[in-house]
Amino acid sequence: MPRTVSPKSLRTLTIVFALMLLTAGLSLGQQQAGNVVGRVTDSQGDPLPGVTVTLSGIGAPQVFVTSTDGAYRFLGMAPGTYAISTQLEGFAPLQRNIQVNVGANTEINFTLGVTLQQAITVSAATPLIDIRDTGTSSTITEVELENVPSARDPWVVLQTVPGVLVDRVNVGGNKSGQQSYFIGKGVERHQTGWNLDGVNVTEMQATGTSNFYYDFDSFEEFSISTGGSDASVRTPGVQINMVTKRGTNEFIGSGRYFWTDESFQDDPKVPEEAVSYLDQVNSINNIQDYGVEAGGPLLRDRLWLWGAYSENPIDVLVPGELFTQETILENWNAKLNAQLGAQNNASIYYMRSDKVVFGRGIGPSRPLEASQNQSGPGYVLKLEDTHQFSPRFYATLSLADIDNGYKLEPRNGDVEAYWTESDIFPGDTFGTGWRRNYRYYEQNVPQESARIEASNFVKTGRVDHELKWGFGYRDTPVESWTIWPGNMTFGNFYDGSALAALTRPGHPVYGADYTDLHVTDTLLLGRLTVQGGLRYDLQRAKNGPSSTPANPVVPDLLPEASYPGDERSLEWETISPRIGATYDVGLQKRTVVRASYNRYVDQLGSSDVGSNNPFWTDQILYYYWEDLNGDRTVQRDEIDFDSGLYAASGIDPDNPLLSPGRVDYDMDPTTTDEFILGAEREFLPGFVMGINYTYRFRENFVWNQFEKTKGGNDFYTQADYELNPTPATGTLPDGTPYSVPFYRLRSGRSNPIYFVTTNRPDYHQSYNGIELTAAKRMTSWMIRGNVTLADWEQSVGPEGFINPTPIISGDSCTSCDGAAVASSSGADGYINSRWSASLNGVYQARYGIILGAAVIGREGYIIPYYHQQRIAGSNQQILIGEFDDNRLDDVFQLDFRVSKDFSLPGDVVMNLSADLFNATNERTVLWRTNRVNTSSANRIAEIHSPRVWRFGARLKF
Repeated sequence: MPRTVSPKSLRTLTIVFALMLLTAGLSLGQQQAGNVVGRVTDSQGDPLPGVTVTLSGIGAPQVFVTSTDGAYRFLGMAPGTYAISTQLEGFAPLQRNIQVNVGANTEINFTLGVTLQQAITVSAATPLIDIRDTGTSSTITEVELENVPSARDPWVVLQTVPGVLVDRVNVGGNKSGQQSYFIGKGVERHQTGWNLDGVNVTEMQATGTSNFYYDFDSFEEFSISTGGSDASVRTPGVQINMVTKRGTNEFIGSGRYFWTDESFQDDPKVPEEAVSYLDQVNSINNIQDYGVEAGGPLLRDRLWLWGAYSENPIDVLVPGELFTQETILENWNAKLNAQLGAQNNASIYYMRSDKVVFGRGIGPSRPLEASQNQSGPGYVLKLEDTHQFSPRFYATLSLADIDNGYKLEPRNGDVEAYWTESDIFPGDTFGTGWRRNYRYYEQNVPQESARIEASNFVKTGRVDHELKWGFGYRDTPVESWTIWPGNMTFGNFYDGSALAALTRPGHPVYGADYTDLHVTDTLLLGRLTVQGGLRYDLQRAKNGPSSTPANPVVPDLLPEASYPGDERSLEWETISPRIGATYDVGLQKRTVVRASYNRYVDQLGSSDVGSNNPFWTDQILYYYWEDLNGDRTVQRDEIDFDSGLYAASGIDPDNPLLSPGRVDYDMDPTTTDEFILGAEREFLPGFVMGINYTYRFRENFVWNQFEKTKGGNDFYTQADYELNPTPATGTLPDGTPYSVPFYRLRSGRSNPIYFVTTNRPDYHQSYNGIELTAAKRMTSWMIRGNVTLADWEQSVGPEGFINPTPIISGDSCTSCDGAAVASSSGADGYINSRWSASLNGVYQARYGIILGAAVIGREGYIIPYYHQQRIAGSNQQILIGEFDDNRLDDVFQLDFRVSKDFSLPGDVVMNLSADLFNATNERTVLWRTNRVNTSSANRIAEIHSPRVWRFGARLKF
């Protein structure tokens, strides 16, 4: 779809670009490297110019000659272990081993003494405190990835990050092969940024998800940011930087095999209360994880190659009928690095990722026959070149191409599906939901992107500046199909009645593109470090031409149709300021305090223009229906057309060529204002503890506001509703009776059909969180842990809701001022915990034995019980009591690992390991049916998977 830049946009781009040129700098959003900086002085503290500083360890050795102020710097270094040494005639050579981490500035200062014949190796832990860092982030190194017991996927890593809550509990990999839902400091997953080796691989259709699944052994390091003042980051969501391994001057590699089997597992017993409706609960049948990775020099100090292959078959049992859900993850990785000159290096990276699932969607309310089979590989290809123009300035250009998509095919072929309440048909033990089959879905989501990033160190007077700047462009087109099997119809059985759903396929073609410019200046003022930045974003989404076929049963009502696409784009053009500061309380950089203010804007999903597209999803017309022959399949002569249309979904019943919704092209993006205060203290070498307080204020949320006539701006208001004479009544699961008043449309008002996607007035959310953190870099032991206390709530004024009824919709109660907010998109409950904690640790014991442990704990998520009631033509969830009156039980999990290295001939090491997951065999109920006026009320839908062992072997060479 061709797109043009408006004159206003051009003016803004020109101003920001000029600012960049004047200040010469930008920061790195998709981080994949770190910097090594420092000064060399003599024993009197005077700077030493002309010292040769050499950094060696990964790739070709790098050399820097110190400037007049004794400073040196190595920029854009891959994460890993290096040796750094000094050489100056008349002074003793010094050498030190250091660790470089993603996105961090490792500061190493040297004091040179009198001449000695032999070089001195300085033993000291690499500092963990980065005085230039004004945000909150976590670094997870290869040591932790290998030796801490985990289910070996990025979503499990996320649950160990302060302020992040994940929807499901993964025991030994029983939830791997699925993308967990999560929130970070009061922000939903759709604001997440996924970055793989510096490439943004975030999906913009299902906004904020990852385009891929990954080979865990391909990672060198994770860096996960949850807040801060880096102007390279657009959104307030969690920012995930994953860096893969690369070839070095040594040929090294590894192969592994991990095995988890039902025979290594405690009895996954069905709780007594659930034996009448569950044949099994979630547990492991068999999981394998095997692969190989290796890399080394093709030309020493010039050309290096690394590659990896992995396969991860995951066979698990899910709550419901007796069936094993099979998932297979397969990955190929390859990276070629080249040192093209003393000041230039380049790389090519390729990853192919595939996921196949048999029986997706099966659960307590959906039998196997109504599940789907998933398939579809994808790839990412990146070309990158970095040039160091001077000792103070370097720039990186990267180009990336992504091709991804998948299919969800109905398990039962072309057989027609139907939907039913749980107590309609005798002998049906499943909860309310789909039977016999489900719909077909396919999507294709390619992406292309280009970025240039640069770093420049300058000095003005006595002030040192670290200037960073960058520019990026990204294009994300989408095409999808949603088709119901059979004759594109399905039956809907409820409350003794039946409806025929007549559908037409959804087939939208749309896309979004993103342009950003950002600049950051870090000023080093002695003990004080100040960082300021600006970010410019132009985000645009637009619908393209698309078409859909006719419904074969009612082609007169749902004919073949075409849509020319939108004439306009939804555009969000913003400038976001960032400012932060740190202060070194002592002269040893062992105690640092920090503060920052940051403005973020939400990322515009390509799907956010869906309201304007008539084929955005499957279009459905509902009519009364009598299943005359009892086959639960809709035939035309069984449909009661005489009684008129009952309801419509995704379609304007008066004009099936138009969408019932429209987009407000003047709406603003959701914004977040963030304040952070924090402090860190290094109590022992390499051991740091910290505390951070975060406050966030989010407003300009987007919602669908109903209007009485399409395009008329005659919106429904509270005046259109009146109190229903009879309240909603019933009994809660604990036997307590309830009676909740609710509102209905006044007489003469038609049920809402038309809506506008626009900003929600009189509404905002706030988040308050305190994080206590501790980290110890690996020597003979390491730890990384945190405790988080949080409060996430909403403010709703009289213009922020329409129906005064307390309705559960989205992430809270629509009309409840001051209520808690919780993400409703997760698998296990409404995600909101007022406290959470995690601790990872590794200990190197005697005889080469390595011990690892992981502990997670959190408050149980909210389970808001509701009474389902039809209001204004659609089913609504009427909240009973306060939104967070009821919570699930608190969650706790303890995992252990023991491993030992055995030396083999040829410098080969065999590592044998055993991991014990859920060591205390917790069987916590993680989710229940929260609708109360149904026969399946309060049923167990998910339970903590039982204790299980995983055995592994790894060869290192």
